[in-house]
This record gives sequence, C-alpha cells and structure tokens, in this order.
Amino acid sequence: MSLNGLTIAVTGSRRASELAHLISSMGGTPYVAPTIGIVTRSANDANAESLIKAAKEVDYVVFMTGPGVFALIEMAEKINLKDDLIQTLKKKIIVARSPKPRDALQKFGIVAKIVPANTHDNTAEGIAKEMLKHDLKGKMVAVLWHGLKENILKEKLEKAGAKVSDFQVYDYSLSLSKDGAKVLSSMGFQYIEPDEKKVVKLIEDMVAGKVHVITFTSPPSARNLFAIAKKHKMNDVLKKAMQNVIVAAVGLPTATAIDENGVKVDVMPDVYKMGPMMKALADYVQKHPDPVRK
Repeated sequence: MSLNGLTIAVTGSRRASELAHLISSMGGTPYVAPTIGIVTRSANDANAESLIKAAKEVDYVVFMTGPGVFALIEMAEKINLKDDLIQTLKKKIIVARSPKPRDALQKFGIVAKIVPANTHDNTAEGIAKEMLKHDLKGKMVAVLWHGLKENILKEKLEKAGAKVSDFQVYDYSLSLSKDGAKVLSSMGFQYIEPDEKKVVKLIEDMVAGKVHVITFTSPPSARNLFAIAKKHKMNDVLKKAMQNVIVAAVGLPTATAIDENGVKVDVMPDVYKMGPMMKALADYVQKHPDPVRK
C-alpha cells in the first residue's frame, strides 16, 4: 500500500484535502490542482423555481447530485417555499443516483426509495435500468441534474412512456462561486478552490516529467483539464504527457470522460470510491514499479 516516491496530482475540488491527506499517509506527494468548481443559479432562476413548483405535479423526482439537493433547498428557502418543497418531496417516489444525494436528502427527512445497489449503476444508465423495473407509462418524472445533463436518461424513460422534465440548480465551472462554496461547505466538504494558473502549471510539470500519477474523481474534473489545455493550446502536449504518467479514475463515468479525450486509463477500482481508487493505485504501482508506464 505504498506510494513512496510518487508525485500524485489531485484534480478534484470537493474532497481535495481529504485525498491529499490520503496520498501523504500512503507515502506519496500530493500535487493539488483542482480543475472544477460550481456556480449556483439564482434563487429566481426560472429553471430552479419551475422544479420547486413541478414537484407537486410529478410522480418521480430523480436526484443525480448531492450538492444539488442543498442548492435546491437553499433556493426554495429564499423564495419562502422550503417547507412546502420538503413536504411535497416526502410524498413522491424519490430516486437517488448514489449514496451522496440519498444522504443529502435524508438530512431533510426525505427518503429515497430507489437507489442503485451496485456502484457500477451510479450513472444515468443505471438509474434508467432501476426505474424501468417500474411501470412508467403516463408517469411524470422530474430530474435534477448535476452540472451537466445526459440525454440518455430522458430518452430511455420517455421510450417507456414517461413524461420527463430536466432541471439544474448549478453549473460546472472553472471557478467556484461564493454560493457554490457555501453549498460544498454545508455538505462537509473541505474543498480547495480551483485555480486555472495552477492547472496550467500542472500540465507544464507533467510535460517536464515531474508528476507520476494523475487522479480524477469526477467526469467534469477530467473534461475541465482538457478544456483548460485546449484554451492554452496545450491539448496535444497534455495528451502526450499523459502517456507517461499513471492515470487513475474513480469510476466508469470518469474513465469514459478521460477516454473520450483520447487518453488511456490505467487504474479504476471495482468500488467507485476514493479509498478503493487509492488502493487500486497502490496495487498497480506494486506490479509496475516504474512510474512511467510507456
């Protein structure tokens, strides 16, 4: 379980401090350069207010995000609909993508009745698979997305006869807004604010061979890295540099986001969580003692 001598990049923001501590405890040197922040939408945003009002009419409410739960409740409070929203949600069939939104909902006394049991199903496809076990013909479904919508969920549910409405209360960003920071703090995350200059320096250090491993804990953390590289005309050198470092992804959706940018993932745990990712990384390093894989 040793990562001695390895410099390991952390691209996530929400649990960057926790992951950095874990890397240090395993003997590695953390290189923290978060690539992702969130910007919450206004409480008066029509999309957010529409979801609050739509909750009364739908049969299912799907929560794809933990931070989105807190952001939504906070928005409802600002327009004096918090208690009304919570009581409404308690009467609906609540679907949670993973334990994160499930636990966030529980803080407000809202119980998720459908949660994929397998971490491999903590995806839009997995949610669709669980919901299609039920008769959805004529049912109304509201989906609260994270910062990026995925059309596949809506398409599958509508094919089964449901009427689906998509909503968002925050967007992914290269920066972290004040309200976004408040949401993450309310969830107990010891986040580290993203800094584009640090990300550019990370790419430069990867090119220089100063980084041995790069970790990704969400699809946006990967997509934003490539977006920043493209913005600074460093996309080609980044991809070339990543051929010479170990690339670790927390789970399949994250690995897919990396792969779609033409980069191979070396390490992905069976359980899509941060701790298992680091154990899988240590196992990989033990089998491949040379940190440069190619």
